[in-house]
Amino acid sequence: MRAGAIFLREAQLAFAGGGGPAAPAAFFIASLTLAPLAIGQSPATLQAAGPGVICFAALLAVLQGAEKLFGEDVADGTLEAYGLSGIPLSIVTVAKVLGSSVATLWPLPLVGLGGGIAFGLSVQAAGMLALALAAAIPGLAFLVAIAASLSAGARRGGLVIALIAAPLAIPLMVFTASAGRAASIGDEAAGANLILTCAVSLFLTALSPFAISAALKARLE
Repeated sequence: MRAGAIFLREAQLAFAGGGGPAAPAAFFIASLTLAPLAIGQSPATLQAAGPGVICFAALLAVLQGAEKLFGEDVADGTLEAYGLSGIPLSIVTVAKVLGSSVATLWPLPLVGLGGGIAFGLSVQAAGMLALALAAAIPGLAFLVAIAASLSAGARRGGLVIALIAAPLAIPLMVFTASAGRAASIGDEAAGANLILTCAVSLFLTALSPFAISAALKARLE
């Protein structure tokens, strides 16, 4: 079994059993639609809160399919097959996370762009926020995968994943939202926050596979 086959398998499973990008995108849109009911409908309030609300809703959208990422592999014995395949579990992890993410999460920056405009941000500010979201999503996907590997096979694993991943995602979400907020007020810090978003996301993408593989190895022992 090669990494490319694992990547394709995860992408196919995402479409076959989860509707592909439909579920995360629909959840993201629903969250943004309901947010004004909680924070108020004042244009100034929506514009100020918009970047933070959009980033938090994006995190929740990424969490949607996390429980299935490793939970089903533990339940049906696929994880043991991966362990016996001769491919390092870190490579298996990268293939699984990328396959699932490419199939399901690609619409989120586009939804974030539309959401930013709907919340009163300028097109330029909404574009900066969407760009920051695109940079943050790989890091979020791998961060959520760490939580998924730690809770694989546990009862109510989705709740455990959220409790683990949400606090750890705060720094990345702060930089992402700050990029959009700074752009909305014409602050030059928008570019710096975008760079920080890219740096944190790259850091998580590079190191998370090793943490995930360690958790999966512990599950196999």
